[in-house]
Amino acid sequence: MASSKEPINISEWKPLAPSRQVTRLFTCGRPGRATYGRDKINVDDDTIDKWVNGLPKATVLHIVSLLGQKKSGFSEFGYYPFRSSKESGPKPTFQEWLDEHYGRRFIVHEFPTVDARGIPPDVLTSVTHCIIDLIENGNTVVLVDSAGAERTARVCKAIGYKN
Repeated sequence: MASSKEPINISEWKPLAPSRQVTRLFTCGRPGRATYGRDKINVDDDTIDKWVNGLPKATVLHIVSLLGQKKSGFSEFGYYPFRSSKESGPKPTFQEWLDEHYGRRFIVHEFPTVDARGIPPDVLTSVTHCIIDLIENGNTVVLVDSAGAERTARVCKAIGYKN
């Protein structure tokens, strides 16, 4: 078992150009990645709770998710008691699950991608516009991919942020 420090690779990003923005942008890995690494293990509520408690504190935290599929086609939501809003099935969506367990502390924005395949230009444009809008409106944002490193870094760099 890997370290249980959830969330993995949490990092704050800052604008390259001077800014008077008081909002904050973070990146991190999906729930359970610090605890179970790359193992295909169902992530329990306690581990998700550790992940939630390790996120930045904000009245409302905007979670921008790049989670989608692995190259094999396996859903990156397959580990959880919730699903992507872009998928069908009996499980609640990520947003519904968070609301049920934590109230309206989080707003989820989903931009599904394929792990280790980069980000298609149209998705990159959509996610960067979303994050810029959220930041310009004074929100705290956490951008999530499987490990909190590759896809998230591409988005942050595309909007002119560094860590």
